[in-house]
Amino acid sequence: DGEFAKKEVEALWTGYKKKELSETLEGKDVSPVTGCMVFPTLDRGSKLFGGKAGYESGVVSTFLPGVPSISGFYANGVLGKLDGTIGGAPVGPNENMLHGSASCYVVFRSKTKRPFFSPKQAMIDAADAAAAKAAAKAAELELAAEDEKRSTMSKSSFGSEGQVAPRSPDGELIVRRREIHSGRSLSVSTVEWSVAEKMAKPTSALEGFMWEKETQVDRQRERIPLALLMSQCKAAMMDPSKPKPRDWIGPVKQAGADGKFVIIPECKRMEPTTGSLRKRYDLQKLVKQLTKAGAPSISVNSDSVLFGGSMEDITQAREASAAAAATESLDSNDGVIAPPVLASDLLLYPYQLYKLRLAGADAVNLVVGALDNKDLLYLTKIASTLQLQVVASVTSEVQIKMINKLGAGSVSAIALSNRELENFDFDTSGEQALNLLRSEALAAFRENHGADVPVLVEGRVGIIEVDGDETSY
Repeated sequence: DGEFAKKEVEALWTGYKKKELSETLEGKDVSPVTGCMVFPTLDRGSKLFGGKAGYESGVVSTFLPGVPSISGFYANGVLGKLDGTIGGAPVGPNENMLHGSASCYVVFRSKTKRPFFSPKQAMIDAADAAAAKAAAKAAELELAAEDEKRSTMSKSSFGSEGQVAPRSPDGELIVRRREIHSGRSLSVSTVEWSVAEKMAKPTSALEGFMWEKETQVDRQRERIPLALLMSQCKAAMMDPSKPKPRDWIGPVKQAGADGKFVIIPECKRMEPTTGSLRKRYDLQKLVKQLTKAGAPSISVNSDSVLFGGSMEDITQAREASAAAAATESLDSNDGVIAPPVLASDLLLYPYQLYKLRLAGADAVNLVVGALDNKDLLYLTKIASTLQLQVVASVTSEVQIKMINKLGAGSVSAIALSNRELENFDFDTSGEQALNLLRSEALAAFRENHGADVPVLVEGRVGIIEVDGDETSY
């Protein structure tokens, strides 16, 4: 009877697996299965099992998934003992017998437990390796295209090639806000039409960067209006379950006590003039490593126009640092504090501050060279209302004097940058930051805002050599 034969085979293998499981639970050392031989008699072909070929070998593969080899052949009879897993122990002596209508299964195991070759697994591994190689190649091509795009954007689109950017009498770059009503007239018969088109060209990398950022913010406002964003932010500030901004500059001051040198790491995908900084940018992994290394605070570049970042990077960095601090505290039995996160971006509107507040930023970076006095004052006040600390990034004495006009406590730190805002490259000599450190404007800043306000330096610090030595700088 075919149906009974099917049930008999399945019952046999079910009993075998139960026996194997019980031995495992008892703590016995069960070796892995390396193969199985199937020896059915001639009457147990496909006709017996309803015309299904290979039924018994199929059952074997079901109960022994991943077995590298299943083989066998038909015989006139099989020799062996009755298996007691079907109906209990057989009555009488269980000796080797010749069975004229039966199937015999021989299971092979690895006594040494060495890895064995599996053709199926080898094919799977080869396919996975080929897919991984193809994915890596595609990622490299995508990364190269992204590098080329951002490099072209910073060098060509952001500034007229071969022309010097206009500057004011005090040496500052003259930057204009984006023109949204530029166009030209077009006469068709007796009707004159106004055709809107992008005619203006940015005169510097900073100006082009600002225009792209303004366009980006306009698109974000279309999806989430400012009024709705402010309501969401207010609700988050009142919700005790939501994360609150932490003291970003406090750990920096503590780490720099007694005149110690402090390094604040920054995470960013790429530089507009040089391209990607690494092939595999895993932000969460980097933040966890920095947390375990004891970084007092971290900076995360969230700009997507030139640096390849996103608002989600702020949230991921905060969550990754908290997870790493909790794990490290359990492993070392010592309290590890998650470093607070500074959001580094080109901030032109309060809308961006509300977005960063919801993303989980603890502090923000303001590029003073992109702001006038009125915008600088307004943004620092909004940041204070949102409990976000402000780090002001400057590239000239004029910009430091702009900060001096603000009230004490408006900024938590000042960062002297070696970046050239005209082309977004770096001053490789490092003299730009050194001159600012020695300037009278910085001395006035310390007098007005307090000597305890940290002064930071950014831009190739640790790479610039003086007299052939990086430490001399």
